[in-house]
Amino acid sequence: MSAKKILTSQKNRKCKHPDCKRILSIYNHEVNCHVHLNQMSGKVSEAVLAKIR
Repeated sequence: MSAKKILTSQKNRKCKHPDCKRILSIYNHEVNCHVHLNQMSGKVSEAVLAKIR
């Protein structure tokens, strides 16, 4: 039996929100940090959709 592989994103990604300097977790597949996530107008990022498909 093999262990399930956990999907991770690239290390050292920065939040795309202007003036935010937060480094995103490898488990956060969005382009914004958790503080600015709700400012994405309720849309799921294309990067996340691409990884799901």
